[in-house]
Amino acid sequence: MQTPPSYKKFLPILLFIIAFSGFLSTQIIWDTFHLNAEQVSEDKQKYSAYEQAFQGLKLTTTKSTTIELKLQKEPLVLLNFWASWCLPCLKEFPGLTQFQARYPGQLKVIGINGDEENALEEIKKVESKYKLNFESVTDADSLISNKFFVSTYPVSILFYKGKVIFVSKKIHNFMEENFLKMVEEQLKAN
Repeated sequence: MQTPPSYKKFLPILLFIIAFSGFLSTQIIWDTFHLNAEQVSEDKQKYSAYEQAFQGLKLTTTKSTTIELKLQKEPLVLLNFWASWCLPCLKEFPGLTQFQARYPGQLKVIGINGDEENALEEIKKVESKYKLNFESVTDADSLISNKFFVSTYPVSILFYKGKVIFVSKKIHNFMEENFLKMVEEQLKAN
């Protein structure tokens, strides 16, 4: 006759595994919450800096139009940081031109071009090829990009009456349903 295995010798190991798993789970939850809270705080600081830069920014486009952001009649202003060599930037343009066309009188898109060489020439090529319906500004010296902490492309910052309501630091589909819903809710709310 066989004797049943003794479970008592495995009990301490089992209790250790349960306790350690509980500790790890608690640590992961704490770290996730803590990191999210830090990210929110960091985002608020950046948004505040974006809004300050917005209030003081006066731009001259490649078509010699002077734009003072804080005086724009359109409630929505989108700054789109791009470069002619940036393929994700170029892929955004069809949706971005549709977005601009969708909100006439309510949205002003301004391209901030970061090409360092032949910027005006490169902008004109891209405007023609992609039939852009918005103006761009040259930023070869990165003075504008630095005010908005832009170090990679594409970056888009959407303002509503000077307040940041959306930031994208990667390729974005401006005709995506949830994004358009957020924009329309913002326009209806005020």
